[in-house]
Amino acid sequence: MLALSTHAQQRVVVADNVTHEPIAQASIYTKENGKFNSAISNDQGVAVVNFSFKRLTFSHLNYERKVLSRLSDTIFLSPRYRETVEVVVRNIEPKWIREKLRQVVKNKKKVYFSKPYVLCYDYQTQSIDRNSYYSFQSKGLMQMKDIDQDYYSLSQTEGHIVSVDSTQLTDVTNLRRMLYEDFVDELDGSFIHSHKFSENVEFKSDNKNELELVFRSKNHYDDRGRIVIVTARCIIRSAYRFTGTDTNKRERMSRVLLIFANAISGYRVDRWNRTYHVSYADRPDGTLYPSDVSYKFYMEGYDRGDDVRENEYDQQSGGGFPNMEATLHLSPASSLPDSIAWIRLPGSWYLRLSSDQGRQNEISLSHLPAIFDIYKEEEN
Repeated sequence: MLALSTHAQQRVVVADNVTHEPIAQASIYTKENGKFNSAISNDQGVAVVNFSFKRLTFSHLNYERKVLSRLSDTIFLSPRYRETVEVVVRNIEPKWIREKLRQVVKNKKKVYFSKPYVLCYDYQTQSIDRNSYYSFQSKGLMQMKDIDQDYYSLSQTEGHIVSVDSTQLTDVTNLRRMLYEDFVDELDGSFIHSHKFSENVEFKSDNKNELELVFRSKNHYDDRGRIVIVTARCIIRSAYRFTGTDTNKRERMSRVLLIFANAISGYRVDRWNRTYHVSYADRPDGTLYPSDVSYKFYMEGYDRGDDVRENEYDQQSGGGFPNMEATLHLSPASSLPDSIAWIRLPGSWYLRLSSDQGRQNEISLSHLPAIFDIYKEEEN
């Protein structure tokens, strides 16, 4: 074990303590003597800690947080989700699976989005850059979308920001992504056609009709995940999906806009990883809602950033972060106030041409009421 001196530099590998596989984009950070420092592990789980510390925090959405006062060559983190555990699959795709999944698609509006209803929400997002830390928690009521209303709305009752920078604003970017990029909502015939499915024979459930399927894209190496499906009801109980740069640029970003942005400002995306988990719970009427969602976003790229109007907009709207993690918990509301002031949540986006009205909506969502606290050294 090695303690880090003031000017020492140490290479450390962050790994899963079950599979011993490297963990990419783990955040490693500390704040001491009024200064915040951090590092991020690469795709091989390697990070270089080149700053002094008394206590160092290791954080990743899929793993339990760990705080250390000394470093070893490899730091093992405990999985928070069972999806990180290795699985054993049958290579032959079950003959029935595509029909069951097509039935999920056929019934999803009735089962998942049939009626308007209101839930309590608890949203938390955390962003860590090399020299900054930011977290925002928002609680309140969420009006879910349905067949007739294709958007979500929120009514916030509590907001809390913790950051090293007192100028930070409220950030609901990841909340919108977790809602509008819902796995079942996006599941369609094209997804079923373009992926291979296998059954995880190690999956255990009290429900004999509940199975876990492992999927992988037929054409893209960076698109994979798992689905827990109840075959008798043709419903999805939970889903996990990882997508990398190629898939994200193809699915989430207009190729024409990307070319245009590159020509105007040199904007490009060098690396873009997205990890998404969702679990669905039953409502008394037999419909389902996304009860727990988690989302990790990591992007590396370039933007010349000399557009005065864009820079001003970034300051007013918070600008966004390249390394973000977020969670969302939704639960039934026991009672509702007589009057609710709803704020409409626009859909998720990563690169787009926006109108003045669209920009104003983004700015308004960045100025939700929130208590602000400076990130303290003791929180490490």
